[in-house]
Amino acid sequence: MPFPDTDPVGIDTIDAAGSWARFRVDDPRKRLAMLRELCIGDAHVAVGAPRGASVGAALWAVDDPAGRLYFSVDPGAPGPDELATLPEVWAAAYLGGVKLQFPLKQLDIAALPMAAGLGGGARTRIGAAMPLYVYRLPRRQAFRVRQGRHRGPRLRLRHPLAPDKMITLAAIDMSTEGCAMWLPASELPLAPATLLQGVEVQLDARTFLFTDLVVQHVTQRGGDAEGGARVGCSWVGMHDTGREALARWTGSNSRQRALIQLTLD
Repeated sequence: MPFPDTDPVGIDTIDAAGSWARFRVDDPRKRLAMLRELCIGDAHVAVGAPRGASVGAALWAVDDPAGRLYFSVDPGAPGPDELATLPEVWAAAYLGGVKLQFPLKQLDIAALPMAAGLGGGARTRIGAAMPLYVYRLPRRQAFRVRQGRHRGPRLRLRHPLAPDKMITLAAIDMSTEGCAMWLPASELPLAPATLLQGVEVQLDARTFLFTDLVVQHVTQRGGDAEGGARVGCSWVGMHDTGREALARWTGSNSRQRALIQLTLD
């Protein structure tokens, strides 16, 4: 079963009548059915805080009479104990290509003995109150692969404000329609509608593409410890062979469960 990655979703839970209302499932029977399907299917679940790290888990049990959910955390996952101290924790998973996202409250975290037999090793159990709602978010038409700033694909290009200078930027979001790059504060700025010509895209050690890009939007991240901006671009004039290679690469990487993110920005 594929695990396509999407842009993380920032949901305003206070604005109940706003744009997120059509994705919210409040019906107890439908909500319970989706949670049980996640449990039966042993789906990978990312559990974490907005703008923070997440841990990989599986929905282990749905206790409807007690109104509780129980997750088993992947062995070796860092920092599950810290989740109980956070003011806001979310869970996200894919069910048949649709992303489910719901808040977790009243957390309790305990170590499971090795005799529990969950995967043959000691694990951590996360308990949480049954959510009162679940957001059911349709999958985007294009596969997307989201990467950290310090790993994954790279883009090498001449900056329009300094054509004699080649710069290398990290791709943090890659799809068949376009990409997003991380532009450090130390680099010259890029503006929307800018055409970037002759960009070399290195997807991995063996896959290179050459294409043009058009900058669609620039989002400043002034609060980031490193500073910089997220630059969203669309592909322009990419050759068919390049599109085929990109489609194969995104399709392969979208199946990696670890790419599910919970940074809700």
